[in-house]
Amino acid sequence: MRKSLLISMVLFFGQLMAHAQTTRFEATVVDAVTRSHLPFASVYVGPEASTITNLDGEFVIDCAPDAMLHISYVGYRAVHVKASELKGVVTLKPNEHLLPDLVVTPVAPLINKICKETLTQMRNHKRKTSEFFYRQTAFADSTCYEFLEAFLSGGSGVALHDLQLMTGRYAGIVPDSSHFYSYFGNFYTFSEIVVAASYRSPSPDADLVPLFRNFKKYYKYSYRVIDDDGNRVFVIDFFPNPSSASKYATIGCTLFVDEKTLHLRRIVGQGYNFWVVTREPKMGRYHLKNQHLLPTSFLFDVNLTEERGFPEVQSVFVQSMHAFKGQKIITRSTLFNLSMNENVKKTSFFQRLFKKRKGRMRFDSQIQKVIDKQGYDSTFWDNNEIVRRTTVEQEVMKLFNNKHLFGVFR
Repeated sequence: MRKSLLISMVLFFGQLMAHAQTTRFEATVVDAVTRSHLPFASVYVGPEASTITNLDGEFVIDCAPDAMLHISYVGYRAVHVKASELKGVVTLKPNEHLLPDLVVTPVAPLINKICKETLTQMRNHKRKTSEFFYRQTAFADSTCYEFLEAFLSGGSGVALHDLQLMTGRYAGIVPDSSHFYSYFGNFYTFSEIVVAASYRSPSPDADLVPLFRNFKKYYKYSYRVIDDDGNRVFVIDFFPNPSSASKYATIGCTLFVDEKTLHLRRIVGQGYNFWVVTREPKMGRYHLKNQHLLPTSFLFDVNLTEERGFPEVQSVFVQSMHAFKGQKIITRSTLFNLSMNENVKKTSFFQRLFKKRKGRMRFDSQIQKVIDKQGYDSTFWDNNEIVRRTTVEQEVMKLFNNKHLFGVFR
């Protein structure tokens, strides 16, 4: 018994010493040629720490000074740098395109093979789940009037699905130049981007995606090959035909696909003819008759990883644009997979969360209203930035916090 107690004490103090040696490091990731910021690059130390860069290419990570950071971005050469040797800026060199005569695979059969493999991976790993950090901001013209952060859980294999709210916080203000106050209740569903389908022809109520058997009828396409750290990667561009884009909710995109496995590594593109749900208050309450369905187009950037042995979503960025009551509305969201970050998953807070059963959120779920019912723990949010906030997000968060708007839903 004494021996067991001694071992426990050694392990306990060892963990305390390891935690005490953790230091916060930050830097900006840029293109080595253009010096432009690289958003959503992966910053990975190991199971103990990982993150992604924000929209401005910035990241912050807590780790030991001698920890090696693996910083990667699809289409660029990865770099390894010791945390203590970070100089404030990390440069990544773009990968070179391979010569066309090195490409021998016909494009149409290749796309069919990628479609088949993607559907297989989706089916085999549909029960793989993870936890995600989610941040959302909304702007009316140039004024940010909504700030939302949440932790979600759901399926992560190849594409997100069945997202559920674990906990979150929300704050919003009425823009000075506006005569309305509204919020977007279902924007989080835009992160559930799927690019493969088993149908032969899309139906009017189905999204048109590039990876399906009859893609040649609805898309124009081309491809090239790049050398990604010694691995060949297919880069395939899909352009929806004008007639298709006007008839269906359509995904047009560029796929980055590993040549050996045919697994998706990154998806960048745009959605056409989609809808976002916005609601307005009336007499202090939200009713379905105050709900509006607004047509929107959106940009997205999805990165995938195989750190856990299967292709799963690592990060998703979405930006939608539309008009509402004479104002230009821009809504942005960033989602990050926490499955590789053991420090986050081991907190007592998350252990309590897993004991709670949350209902599945639907397309029109009022995520802000669900957040409000759970209450607001300011101490928790002070210590869980997860993904570095941009300068604008930091200013907005501080403003809303100073006005005590978090935990208040109206």
